[in-house]
Amino acid sequence: MRVKTKSFWTIVAFAVVMALLALLFVFTDKPKPASAKTTRSAQCTVQGRVEYPLGSYSTVNVKNNFTIEMAASVPVGAGTLEQHAKLDWSSVTIKVNVKSLDAHKYFALYKDGEEYYMQSLSGKSSMILFDDELPDGDYKMVYAFGMTQGGYTYPTMYYVFHFSMDTTAPEYTVTTNGEPISYYSYTNKPILYSASDPNFEAIYYKGPKLTTYGMTLNKYYLVEATPNNTGWWEFYATDSYGNKTTTYFKVYLDCTLPTLSCSSEAAFGGTTGNDFTVTATDDSGQAKLYVKYESEEWFYADGDSYTIPMTERNGRYYFYAEDRVGNRTQTSWIVLSTEDPAGRLVKSDSDNSVSFVWNNEYWTAKLDGANYTEGRIISTEGQHVIELSNNASKKKTYTFRIDHCYQVVSQTEPTCSADGKRVSECSQCGDVYEEVLYSTGHIYGVNTTPSSCTEKEHLIYTCSRCGDRYEAEGNYPSGHTYTNEVVIEPTCTEDGLRRSTCENCGYSFDTKIEANGHDYNITDSTSKDGITTRTYTCSECGDSYKQELGDQYEEVSNYVEYLFKQYEPYMWWVLLASAGVWSIVIGVMIAIANKNEDKEKARKMLKNYVIGLVVIAVILVACPFLIRGIAALVT
Repeated sequence: MRVKTKSFWTIVAFAVVMALLALLFVFTDKPKPASAKTTRSAQCTVQGRVEYPLGSYSTVNVKNNFTIEMAASVPVGAGTLEQHAKLDWSSVTIKVNVKSLDAHKYFALYKDGEEYYMQSLSGKSSMILFDDELPDGDYKMVYAFGMTQGGYTYPTMYYVFHFSMDTTAPEYTVTTNGEPISYYSYTNKPILYSASDPNFEAIYYKGPKLTTYGMTLNKYYLVEATPNNTGWWEFYATDSYGNKTTTYFKVYLDCTLPTLSCSSEAAFGGTTGNDFTVTATDDSGQAKLYVKYESEEWFYADGDSYTIPMTERNGRYYFYAEDRVGNRTQTSWIVLSTEDPAGRLVKSDSDNSVSFVWNNEYWTAKLDGANYTEGRIISTEGQHVIELSNNASKKKTYTFRIDHCYQVVSQTEPTCSADGKRVSECSQCGDVYEEVLYSTGHIYGVNTTPSSCTEKEHLIYTCSRCGDRYEAEGNYPSGHTYTNEVVIEPTCTEDGLRRSTCENCGYSFDTKIEANGHDYNITDSTSKDGITTRTYTCSECGDSYKQELGDQYEEVSNYVEYLFKQYEPYMWWVLLASAGVWSIVIGVMIAIANKNEDKEKARKMLKNYVIGLVVIAVILVACPFLIRGIAALVT
């Protein structure tokens, strides 16, 4: 009965606690400012940006007007918080430290895109803006203020900073065949490691056969109970904000881990510039030491100690120890850094800003005495000093200067014949300089009037910028292209008419077609007293005439003889020219025949040549007599 009563009161107490929590959730919608809750000073300066108006980037520098700082519930050290910082603080204090300000306006926090906290502000002195716990989520801080700077008053400007809160490590369970087990338990059953978190990232595991942690994106990892898996197993889970669970070990034979120690001033997790020795010890009296450099493979140190001389490669060296039954230490590391630090300045392609980079992840730098993050943009004009350190007492100093950052504020465009001007002003200090934009001259386009049958091509050149123009002549006239048409047909005795018209321009003219003349055919023939009389009739128009053949042939022969006498000199010239050409050809052929020793062929060609000349001459001499004989026979 007493046990039942105790259980009853336990249940009642649990119900009361849950009811109180429910009431707290209902009546506590948003956190309240708690300036009276704490008076601690903020420690970390936030690297927000000024927006004017809200959502638009502004180049106004407010460092000399105020700073906003954040602090955790426990000291976290001074420093800076970059945009989109990830925090795991249990509570947050946000404070504005005012140097010169016209007025506070309001302060707001937005969680996961929705308004979480809003407070109107007054006055213009330093004050705490927020002091309370923040649940996990993505936050945007907006501080609105009024400010006068450079003679210009900004009625409302906005200082915006983004950060994320995730203080909760993933939850996990470890079971064997469904039964929970605790840390450092003994078991011979399969081990199931399960994790859960709204922002779950991965489960990391390491066993006796693994030198580094493996990773799975699944929310569970199963270790089978096999001889190959015998020894230490370590697990942890992480979320996307860097929170991780504690490490879990399982041991079944020996639960005493070896230990690692380091000689000289070197310390695990630190940097040294001298020789150092790492030693492994174990209660069992025997321990093996393993070493690796950076991401290379592990190797056995062939004993329980190993010395890294300062002449070795610079970088991070990892160590772990393992006893005779497979128990092993966590991995420890020491950075050897003996080389002189060296970096370089990188100038922006778009403005006068620079950044500083170096080639060793273990080095650190300070800009004008303050901590500097590698690659961060430096845009403040003036002289600067960067001190690069290798964390092993070696430093190197870089001095540089950032000059003006000019932007165009006005510009007069050049014309075809006049120069223009561009005025640029430094966006940071207001320095102004001018430059000449030289004219480029006319850019002409051409408008063409094509050539015609009788007119030349006409070109008009016009400048596309200023309208200047001039004219020129192009291609010559193409000439008419005529088509012909017979307008009046010719007859035997009347001329006809042909009309020619240009296909391109329509111009036309007429030409005469000569009369066709009669087309006579013999339609009758009679003979009387030895004279033949023929009647000729035109087949086209019917015109006729009669002809006595005896008289006609005499006329023909006389006419032919007349023609012969007229052209006889020319015929002799033709004969002589033909004889000359023929003589050359025959001479060549005779020479070829003689060269080929064909005497007979040469003689025949000479003979034929002479005969041909004689025959032609005889024909020319006898032709008049032949014509007269033919005429005498006919009549």
